[in-house]
Amino acid sequence: MKQAHDPATPPCGAFSLHDSQPLADLVDGAAAIGAPVAPVPAPAPPASSLRATAILLLGYAILITGNGLLGTLISLRLIQQQAPSIVVGVVQSAYYVGFMLGAVYGGSLIGRVGHHRAFVSFAAASACCSLGYAVWDADAVWVTLRFITGFCLVGIFTVVESWLHQVASNAQRGRVFSAYLITNYLGVGIGQFLIGLADPAGFELFSAVAALFTASLIPVALAGTAPGPVAAHGSHASASGGSRLARGLSGLRTIYRWAPLGVAACLAAGLLNSAFYTMQPVFMRRVGYSVPDVSHFMGFALLAALVPQWPVARLADLFDRRKVLLCLAVLAGSLSVLLFMLRDGMLIEAVGYLYVAVAFSMYGVVTSYVNDCIPADERIAVSAGLLLIFSLGASGGPTLASAMMALAGPAGLYLFTAVVMGALAALTLRSLRRTPATRRVADAR
Repeated sequence: MKQAHDPATPPCGAFSLHDSQPLADLVDGAAAIGAPVAPVPAPAPPASSLRATAILLLGYAILITGNGLLGTLISLRLIQQQAPSIVVGVVQSAYYVGFMLGAVYGGSLIGRVGHHRAFVSFAAASACCSLGYAVWDADAVWVTLRFITGFCLVGIFTVVESWLHQVASNAQRGRVFSAYLITNYLGVGIGQFLIGLADPAGFELFSAVAALFTASLIPVALAGTAPGPVAAHGSHASASGGSRLARGLSGLRTIYRWAPLGVAACLAAGLLNSAFYTMQPVFMRRVGYSVPDVSHFMGFALLAALVPQWPVARLADLFDRRKVLLCLAVLAGSLSVLLFMLRDGMLIEAVGYLYVAVAFSMYGVVTSYVNDCIPADERIAVSAGLLLIFSLGASGGPTLASAMMALAGPAGLYLFTAVVMGALAALTLRSLRRTPATRRVADAR
């Protein structure tokens, strides 16, 4: 049974990251988030809003296909140019540094111009950047282009995720978000197979990325009206959904106050996802896989991530989401240890598919858990805050993983992920022991 927050009770699943003054008060005492505001009931979304959501996801699927192709293409191109692993890690980390700053500063554009125009602006800028990689080979230029691309992509993710969380009730939130993640992994997986269409050293694949980014604008430009949480919740929501979103850090403060485990879990998800996307092609090339083999593995691995999304989301809707998160962390950590130790190619691929299926199921559980715990009128700011936390982890993932690979060899990638998963499992277990039952914000529908 879902219950509203009681100000006298601890935050949802808190494991006492702080013992005294909360982070919100330390960051900004005058603007610290006070007692939770009861969610204002809102009508169910109309059919036109649901149609607009489906069209938005179509445009997002096209765009994320291009982004999936671009991420692996850059790693393969740098390897062909004989770049060291650490250079690949730094270039790819620039994407997530831009991602992080975009979560802080880019979200204000959504409040000013709306979901659709923000999506179009960010996608158009990304298309321009994708052509720059084919024109310039300098590492510094690629770092700059990856930074800009990351800034734009986090704006698009904020548009889509805040939209979805606004139209979903708590009872269905896990499954609605799993549909978004399925769209994400399907698009990224398809993008991997496009690598085989041309030589990574040429211009053609970068042109294909630009074409996909541009094509994503067509359905989004034709979509209907997005849900309007700011107008629906009056002046208070305007403060938290508008000015606070522009400041970027309010969502982070809200998450830390109400669901502190979400901070650690989202950081871990960022570290794992970015390390796999950017350094798995490097790992495979270093151990002898050809470019077509890398393309096929990456494509099938990300398609394998589709399989558990719905059942994991269903379990997370039925049980304490932290228990589901603990199981995922333990499984992903165990598979990481196996991948570090294995040397047989067939076993590496088989266990690799299982690892991706488990590790890439975590983000949906984390975001659903956090959105259960926070006041409903904070969800736009919290969507940006989650992406900020994710990008903080993701910005360090490629560099830290590449450093571990330099010390322990190509398999050091999975020594890195094993350490991350072990730490997350320990924090989740601590949270469950301190607060056995989570409390969820009452549905605003």
